[in-house]
Amino acid sequence: MAVTNIAKATIVENIWQNFYDRVKEQVTTVSITGVGTVTIQNYVSAYSDKLLSQKSNYPIIVVESPSINSEYHTTSKDKYIGGVSVEVMANQAEAADKFLSAVIESIETFRQNWRNINLSNIELQSTDSDMAERGGIKLHARRATYSFEYHFIKS
Repeated sequence: MAVTNIAKATIVENIWQNFYDRVKEQVTTVSITGVGTVTIQNYVSAYSDKLLSQKSNYPIIVVESPSINSEYHTTSKDKYIGGVSVEVMANQAEAADKFLSAVIESIETFRQNWRNINLSNIELQSTDSDMAERGGIKLHARRATYSFEYHFIKS
């Protein structure tokens, strides 16, 4: 997978694009009991009422835009401290759990590539889960939240 270099002027878009591309390339299908293979139907950056209203649109992976804060690092370098969340929504709890595990694996096994674009200290901060009904559709949601640092030369 090619990575998108991160430019300070477009940091939010570039970081999001890297997480999105990694998850989309690596997290595609899982096998669950009694159903067989389940395939992700949509990869998105935001929640859409249109996508959420039809059972055939699930499972969905939402890679949210990162949040960032600036922090002093050294006399010549600064860093942004940030976070990004990836959420899985599926009709089956087992599929949601397995897709979340696949998301975590895809991010964890990419550490050298993250370092090559100056993203470091990528750490899983938390996971959480929820269940809701939406128009007769039972949704199982799982979320992984990551923290990261992006180092850059002061200008």
